Amino acid sequence: MSNRNTLLISAKLISLIAAIGLILPTGEAAKAATLRALNEGSVLSIFEECLNDGGALDTGKKPRPKPSDDAPWDHSQDSPNDGVDGDIIGGKDNRYELYGMSIKETVDSILVVLNGNMPLTGVEGTGADDGNTGWGDLFINLTDQDFTTASDAGDLFAVRFSPNSDSGAPEVGLYANVTAKSVTGENNGFSSIEAYNNAVVTRDCIPGLCEPSFGDLPATTTYFDQGQSLNSIASGEFIADIIYLSDSDLITAGYDLNQFDGNHNIAFKFDKSGICERDYCESVPEPGTVFGLATVGLIFASQISKRRRM
Repeated sequence: MSNRNTLLISAKLISLIAAIGLILPTGEAAKAATLRALNEGSVLSIFEECLNDGGALDTGKKPRPKPSDDAPWDHSQDSPNDGVDGDIIGGKDNRYELYGMSIKETVDSILVVLNGNMPLTGVEGTGADDGNTGWGDLFINLTDQDFTTASDAGDLFAVRFSPNSDSGAPEVGLYANVTAKSVTGENNGFSSIEAYNNAVVTRDCIPGLCEPSFGDLPATTTYFDQGQSLNSIASGEFIADIIYLSDSDLITAGYDLNQFDGNHNIAFKFDKSGICERDYCESVPEPGTVFGLATVGLIFASQISKRRRM
């Protein structure tokens, strides 16, 4: 093949690649590629301070949508008849009944809704040392470890969202490098998950109607150590504030306020950059990027084939 033909092919390739560059992310656009924090297999979990109910959402239950403002909400339905209020199990008047959890991931944030009969500040006039029993902390496990193993290694993230809880976190917010502890002792609660499970099925309960569960996880799950009652942050590193969400905020975000039957929607969001900076996020390819790279490959293959025929 002559030098002239080689130069012509090189010029064509340069022009074609430059044209394709228009559909490929470059500069700041490339740096801002979408990152997904809540990958398949992530588990979010919550227990009340007395361990009178709890729930979990397993993100591996269905394919993860691409993070965006229009992404659908992911829901976890907890049993409506497994909250323990003295000798009473379940019911609309049960102060400790937890109904479910919802999450949504956008490009920048993670939105969370907890639905139950307990208000944000908890229940007054209880057998707790301070007279108040409230929400524990929300734990986020992005590893493939069970809860206790991840806690012992300080590999959990967690959110203290209740301002007057017994959390070991000094202020409301998102924390990394988290270890967990139990605060059931000072809240006149159950010493273990096993004790809670036994109470649900042996107290004033209609057989078959009030079997315990933890949302996406069964009551006897091995994800939690059944002999423990870990429900609060013991230690961690503060990495982000949280923003409470109003009903109007939730409606704007596409959330159905009647998704669950509880009396309260406890809703908040937090920036996920602190999670991504710790290498827990995965990149989500942009359709244009995938198409562009595939096109480049086809062009090079085509031009090489032509050169061989010259």
